[in-house]
Amino acid sequence: MAKKGGEASTQSRRLIVNLAIVVIFASVMVGFISYFYQSEPNVQDRLLRSLGDKLESEVVRAHWQWQAQGRPETIMLVHYNDEGAEVGRSPVRFTMNGMPAVKPGSEGCQKLWSSLLSSPMRIDGFLVRAEYYRGTLLDNDPVNARCRFRLSRGTHFDYFIYNGAVEHEQ
Repeated sequence: MAKKGGEASTQSRRLIVNLAIVVIFASVMVGFISYFYQSEPNVQDRLLRSLGDKLESEVVRAHWQWQAQGRPETIMLVHYNDEGAEVGRSPVRFTMNGMPAVKPGSEGCQKLWSSLLSSPMRIDGFLVRAEYYRGTLLDNDPVNARCRFRLSRGTHFDYFIYNGAVEHEQ
């Protein structure tokens, strides 16, 4: 009988040791997963930020092309790939102050994106949404109107229509 009690005691200790090993292993795994998940950069946020910067530089490029061509109502913006080969052309209408014209509404913002960036409104398979904000009216003119380009989960940047500035979400 003493032998059975000793075996039961040994089995209990082994069970407790095995459970302790499993708990420690699971805790270490949770720690690693948590650490690597938090330290991984959000690729979609970075891509959206870089597209915002590219939109701003394309506005500047289009503005100077508009100036060089004698300030016409519309210019033909030529798009190139990284190797320097032409990949497309898009007409861009301008306002009197030399910024690309944007019709009020989300469709106007979508057209701005496609004409300046010549790329689909998708990032890594996720749809980029375009929203128009009228802002304040001054003499019946929306002086701080903007287009907001955002991912479905909220990351965004704003393009201010009357000065061509891009403001990233903080």
